[in-house]
Amino acid sequence: MSVKPKSTPHSAEERQAIATVTATRAVYDEILKLAAIIKEDARPVAQRSDAKHALSHASERLCNLMELAVYQVGNIPAGAVTAQLTKDIEQLRGQLIGLGAKLVVEKLEKIDRRAEEVLNDRDFPIGLSGKLDLAFHQLMSNLGVLGGPARLGDKVPDLVAKTETDLKSLSAIEQKLGVLVDVQSGKRKRR
Repeated sequence: MSVKPKSTPHSAEERQAIATVTATRAVYDEILKLAAIIKEDARPVAQRSDAKHALSHASERLCNLMELAVYQVGNIPAGAVTAQLTKDIEQLRGQLIGLGAKLVVEKLEKIDRRAEEVLNDRDFPIGLSGKLDLAFHQLMSNLGVLGGPARLGDKVPDLVAKTETDLKSLSAIEQKLGVLVDVQSGKRKRR
């Protein structure tokens, strides 16, 4: 579905924002199709597995496009085109929250559970805090695109705060142990 503002775009920025919102809608539609394939029990396992992999990539593209669309719309002058694009973005956010809220909360709970587990067991795998922190910040970026943790329910902001606290504690312990891991290269560094 392409976005068709009721008013004609007057600038290259407005046309670009329309193109980005249209591309975002197309990726969202792709995600719906992939989700339907995953749910079809009659499909071969390999097809459903491929669809699940494609869904992961499409979700990442969608978040990137949403972030770009929000930025672009926020940087064009107010007017009919901006109002329509803002409305379209909010509609997409609402649909995405309905589609992805459970998944986002599950990922957040998984990150928190792992951090809490390590803190309780006092067994600190080298570099885990960096990996969990990276996953957490990616998730926070995605939540930002959706409008923030509060849009996913009353308990999510508390879960975000708890997870962030646990990750900071885990990172502080790793730093005290004197072992740092460059997450990108995976190389161990001793201080």
